[in-house]
Amino acid sequence: MRQKIFSTFEVAKMLELSPGTVANWVDAGRLKAFNTLGGHRRIKTEDLKIFLEENKIPIPKEFSERMDAVKKVLIVEDDVKFLKLVERFFRTSRQKWEVFSAVDGFQAGSLVGSEKPDVVILDIMLPDINGFKVCEIIKASNKRTLVIAVTGYDSEDIKNKILAAGADAYYVKPFNFEELLTRIEAWGGQL
Repeated sequence: MRQKIFSTFEVAKMLELSPGTVANWVDAGRLKAFNTLGGHRRIKTEDLKIFLEENKIPIPKEFSERMDAVKKVLIVEDDVKFLKLVERFFRTSRQKWEVFSAVDGFQAGSLVGSEKPDVVILDIMLPDINGFKVCEIIKASNKRTLVIAVTGYDSEDIKNKILAAGADAYYVKPFNFEELLTRIEAWGGQL
């Protein structure tokens, strides 16, 4: 089962309860959860499913649909070896991903329009349209699309510029793919 993460508000909405009730279950240790760095409670799919089954609470249709939903990821990278590595990671990860790739900004713009990805892994230094402009185009198209900028040329100036263009995160190559996936999962309610 893929690892989806829910907020107490999402669980409350699915179960048609108050968020306080879900928070009380967590605080009492009845529903397993963890806290984000910001102190927010988050509940993993498998923990919620176990809780529902143990307490004989019917599994809501929305929960089943969200567990089975396939997310789309677009990888924009001109280094073909790195592109293949990232594609392979997402295709074999614990989540279900529909994977698209582009080797330049023009192709990325086209795929953003046609495929509407949930997540874009965006190399900043591209051969035609640079990643800063591509990021602005993606965010103008859909602000909810997560844009994760990646680069092999780390500098404070590049980082500030890409975050100002709308990127949600910034990673320097090489980076830990599992850490990246965990961060994407933490944004789960946004996707």
